[in-house]
Amino acid sequence: MDRLMIMNVPQPSIARRERGTTLIEVLVAILILSIGLLGIAGLQASAMRYSQGSWARAAVSSNLSDLADRIRANPDAGDTAYQLSSTYTAQRAAIDTLAVATDCLTTTCTADQLADYQLKQWQLAIARDMPGGAGFVSGTRSTGYVLSTIWFDKTNVSYGADGKPVAAEAVTACSKIASGVPFAERTCCPDAAAAPAGARCTNMMVMP
Repeated sequence: MDRLMIMNVPQPSIARRERGTTLIEVLVAILILSIGLLGIAGLQASAMRYSQGSWARAAVSSNLSDLADRIRANPDAGDTAYQLSSTYTAQRAAIDTLAVATDCLTTTCTADQLADYQLKQWQLAIARDMPGGAGFVSGTRSTGYVLSTIWFDKTNVSYGADGKPVAAEAVTACSKIASGVPFAERTCCPDAAAAPAGARCTNMMVMP
């Protein structure tokens, strides 16, 4: 009888012993959550960089069209009146002190003085509207001007895990591309502008 009673004592089931969450499971869950949060943060950073790039491209189109219209509206300007051949570095260094010899809003200007005024205003607009913006104009009125905008594009820069820039893509010089390739000709950087790594260029041909 005693033996039978001992055998009938209920024993804890295996399922009851396995109930609950172990420390290892908690750590694995935290690890997975952390990886997900890092991925979301990286996605947001990339989205911000690309949105800034889209904003800059809109400003590029507006500023190129603006100068093109001003060149066509000033047909009496000299053949090279709208040339702008300063390097990118020189323009950025002088942008805070950029000034025109004659203010054509308050003074009657000659065609060449008006060209100088409009070119300086264009430089200021590019510097204001685009990150690290600068301009470059080659060619002549008789053969056609090539207008170039240069700006610092965050999508051309690689970033480390700490969010700091670690490398920048080299620019493609116009002398290094084959002629007759429309996209390459529109996005190459003029050699004489000496655009730095990480910069992006957009070119537009203007026939006055």
